[in-house]
Amino acid sequence: MEDKTPDHYEESLQHGMQGGTTSSSTSQTSPSKSALFKARVIGGVCLAAVLAMAVPMMLPEDNGDAVASVEPAPAPEPAPVAEVQPAPEPTGPQMTKIDTKVKPGDTLMSILTNAGAERSQAHAAIKALSTEFSPRQIKPGQELTITLMEDPDTGANTLEELGLTVDPVRTVVVASKDEGFEADILDKPIEKHLVRAEGSIDSSLYVAAVDAHVPPQILGKMINVFSFDVDFQREIQPGDKFALMFEEMRTDEGDTVDQGEVLMAEMVLSGDTKRYYRFKDQNGFYDYYNAQGQSARKALLKTPVDGARISSRFGKRKHPILGYTKKHTGVDFAAPRGTPIYAAGDGIVDFAGRNGGYGNYVRIRHNGTYKTAYAHMKAFAKGIRKGKRVRQRQIIGYVGTTGRSTGPHLHFEVLKNNAKVNPLSVKLPTGKKLTGKMLAKFEKARASIDAQYAALPSTTRLADASQATDSDKKETTAQ
Repeated sequence: MEDKTPDHYEESLQHGMQGGTTSSSTSQTSPSKSALFKARVIGGVCLAAVLAMAVPMMLPEDNGDAVASVEPAPAPEPAPVAEVQPAPEPTGPQMTKIDTKVKPGDTLMSILTNAGAERSQAHAAIKALSTEFSPRQIKPGQELTITLMEDPDTGANTLEELGLTVDPVRTVVVASKDEGFEADILDKPIEKHLVRAEGSIDSSLYVAAVDAHVPPQILGKMINVFSFDVDFQREIQPGDKFALMFEEMRTDEGDTVDQGEVLMAEMVLSGDTKRYYRFKDQNGFYDYYNAQGQSARKALLKTPVDGARISSRFGKRKHPILGYTKKHTGVDFAAPRGTPIYAAGDGIVDFAGRNGGYGNYVRIRHNGTYKTAYAHMKAFAKGIRKGKRVRQRQIIGYVGTTGRSTGPHLHFEVLKNNAKVNPLSVKLPTGKKLTGKMLAKFEKARASIDAQYAALPSTTRLADASQATDSDKKETTAQ
């Protein structure tokens, strides 16, 4: 059915403009239709207005560019998933190695237990070690390596190994075995090296030797070589010289662990040169000989005590205690109390005991001609008694001040055919001289030593004895 309302509205409008009146029936229905019509018109106008305002706001602004596409909102990131860690695998026993040093007051037991070893195991390890080394002989500074195995479940430690450095060459290793602990000695390989040292004496032989890097042990051996010819307390002068070639023992790492023998020793005293070579004779004994094969050894030492000074000489003097002039029948060597006293030569002790003003006294018979006597001793060396055979430079007693004495010193006498003579001026018999085949063998060894010495740099510590030929080593380093 068509909507006639607009046409009727238009006709009513025209009718009103023409006459301005209607019939009564028309007047009663027109207002109702007219109000409805007006409401619809007004509603339509309002709707159009609202749409006119809303549509531009919803459409994109036309700025001559392409219409931008609407980006979709990003999808939310997934929540992180916690990583599942695998269960830890069970661990085995943990090994711990402890390096330490012996400190004053330490014992092996205290060191091991403080490191974590059980006391029973420490006791068993020490017992095994004692088969190779006495635990009572440990000294501060010695190095130890302790190896422990820890049980991860109980935390208990098991002692696996103990290493104790005895000296620069030897190490005692105690290892755990099925049946207990077992000890073994590990030795580092060492080699002989040749060292040449020389120097000029300005103040003392000792200072000059230290400046030339001569070890004290080697210096002592050199002094022994010349002790028959040289009075080191009185004959050394500024400008005198010395030279040495000696052996030195080193590990593979180059560490010096010991000194060997002096193969050649030389001293130039007031222009007089004395040089001696080490050589083994037909009886297997080593000694030092000059270039002519004459032994450096004399029948008697000039000075039977080291580091002493002459406090009183042979001859007449005013006695320090008796107060009157009396012949002094020996030479007094002042030295600190307890200084060792050496036998001046090989012989047999024919008196050892207290002897009046001499105090503690020893007399040695060297042969049918010579005897030597030693007085005012503090004590006798162990084993020194009448009838005891002694060797040259063997310790027979110690400096003291027993008997008629004013201070610690050695009173030394030399008796020739039982007559007391001046020990400093007596002409003593020399040692043996090489002859024949032994002299020829010595001369070959001497030439080898001279060649080795000449090839070494002065005061060096780098030359290796292995550089010598086999024949050289048989005559030199092997001696």
